[in-house]
Amino acid sequence: MKYALFAAAALLSVAGVAASQPRGLVVDSVVLPPSLIEKSKVMPVPLDARVPTHYEVLPELHMAQVMASDGVDGPAHKIGVARAVAATSSVAQVQSALQWSPLPSGQQVAAINIQSTGAYGLRAGVLVDSLPDDALLRIYSQENPNAILEHSGADVNALLERNRQAGESGPAARTWWTPDVGAGDTTLEVVLPAGSDPGAMRISIPLVSHIYENLSIPTDIEWAARNEAAPNQAGPSESCRQDVTCTDDYQSERNAVAFMVFTDQNGSTFQCTGTLLNNAKGDFAPYFLTANHCISTQAVASTMNTGWFFRSNSCNSRSPIATWQTRHAGATLLYASDMTDSSLLRLNEMPPEGVTYAGWSADAAVPVGQDIYGLHHPGADLLKYSVGTVSDHVSCQSTGDRGISCDPEDPDGGFYAVSWGEGRTEGGSSGSALFSEGRVIGSLYGSNSRCIAPKGHSYYGRFDKFFADGASQWLAAEQ
Repeated sequence: MKYALFAAAALLSVAGVAASQPRGLVVDSVVLPPSLIEKSKVMPVPLDARVPTHYEVLPELHMAQVMASDGVDGPAHKIGVARAVAATSSVAQVQSALQWSPLPSGQQVAAINIQSTGAYGLRAGVLVDSLPDDALLRIYSQENPNAILEHSGADVNALLERNRQAGESGPAARTWWTPDVGAGDTTLEVVLPAGSDPGAMRISIPLVSHIYENLSIPTDIEWAARNEAAPNQAGPSESCRQDVTCTDDYQSERNAVAFMVFTDQNGSTFQCTGTLLNNAKGDFAPYFLTANHCISTQAVASTMNTGWFFRSNSCNSRSPIATWQTRHAGATLLYASDMTDSSLLRLNEMPPEGVTYAGWSADAAVPVGQDIYGLHHPGADLLKYSVGTVSDHVSCQSTGDRGISCDPEDPDGGFYAVSWGEGRTEGGSSGSALFSEGRVIGSLYGSNSRCIAPKGHSYYGRFDKFFADGASQWLAAEQ
């Protein structure tokens, strides 16, 4: 028989010719020391409370309407929908809207605020025709104007140049998605050096991504509203999710796992899970493993934000610990393969102090019956764990309808079929690592195992095959 489950369509490798078959390696985990941490880009106070700001307000968007029109949730958990912003869709409109004002330093400042009523977060798609390297872009909300994220024009230009170097073109390759600041509005403030010509900055904001799930404190109320449009999804209070804070196990591995948010070329925003990996050189390069169906292009990798230590502050609490942190600089896509549905990225910004670079094993396939566990963020939830065994080695292929079909009992297949004893995986868990004895051995493709269907399986791309097919170029000692 064949296993059938819901997952993304297969995607082509972007890494070119794979490396020759390397020898198997086993690498242990390591904790990032404080000496390698970059300075935070969060500013404590606004530059100027009187910044002239142009306001655009979009009508309310109800989540039930979004879910009804959006269809069934896919393996990459959708959390945001694109909304057109007609008033800032051209360079001329943005130049007209920006009301430049001089600062005592001689710099010039102007801002645009976009509000999308009912949003829990908002990302603005800034389409760049030209942007001075010495421009300063500041992102904040009217709800919390003291929490500011800064990016230089040079940072943005470098990100977009990376897209072009990867061979990507069109509007998606030229769009910088602002980080989500966790509010229903976003302000893009631009500061230009003294003597600069504002006309040299040519940007437009044709789209925003309206985030309709609360990523800071997910609650049962939001899940109930979601169930009104998608009744087959279990909420956290009635599900089989296992809170990682409730166990003394996985104390090291859990600090390697990140909550991922990224935006596609159409302006839809998704959530998956990824894991920070050590490498054989032990040089703390921030290599990051996730699913190919989550991130398979450089343009999407450039939009990725990550959340670290996103777990509950007490056992089964619905609130995250106060010390969880985010990073907003995106990533560089190194290698992506549909053969194991795996992607290897390198973060463009170092993760926070205290993270673990997870160990991994690329020595060989683990045997059927091997005890395993997974750490993941199902349905945009706080960190959860699942415990089970490898039940089969399988080969999987796309069915062309966002699904896959898996052939059982294939010792050379690129995937593990996993049976769970505790916990399950769901949309949003995609890309999360499968662990055995403290080391990564796979990454999640898809699942037909749910709380309402506990006898199904989850399917993980084999890390040993992903390593041999090409990821060894970055993770092996021979690099």
